Amino acid sequence: MTIKDIMVHVNEAFAKAGYDFSTCGIEVSINKRLTRTLGRCKSIRHGDIYTPQSIEFSAEMLATATDKSIIDVIYHECAHALVGLETGEKHGHDAVFKAMCRRIGTDNDGTTTEVERTVAETEVYKYCVYCNKCGKMVGRYHRAGNVVKTPQFYSCKCGGSLKVIQNY
Repeated sequence: MTIKDIMVHVNEAFAKAGYDFSTCGIEVSINKRLTRTLGRCKSIRHGDIYTPQSIEFSAEMLATATDKSIIDVIYHECAHALVGLETGEKHGHDAVFKAMCRRIGTDNDGTTTEVERTVAETEVYKYCVYCNKCGKMVGRYHRAGNVVKTPQFYSCKCGGSLKVIQNY
């Protein structure tokens, strides 16, 4: 999905809440460095008031997720921005935020972060960790942390040892 495609959905979300996105002064971009989050809404603090500054989306998510999942994330981040515009506060995933999600027509209110992918999990993550005993995938990692570097010090819930597969 391109930035043009994203902007169509952003404009729709803001219109459903009664706002004209072009007058809000919020920048929308794709961030290649976002790997642990699907998107984010960044705000600037002016005294006690928070003003939404930008909405960023993960390039990896845009390349590997289904269109429905991407649209859910777009609406979710727009809800964060809209709550900031209306209240001047950060609300996280509280009742005010969830009400905004319902208002703009998304059920992605922060209670789940599951994303449907168009590619296999092994193509998204650099390292996959499996149990030698039960064969279950016990972890997926973008970076080589402790579990990836020293799997002999960790075990599966079933008690089996772990093996690391590097995908790319």
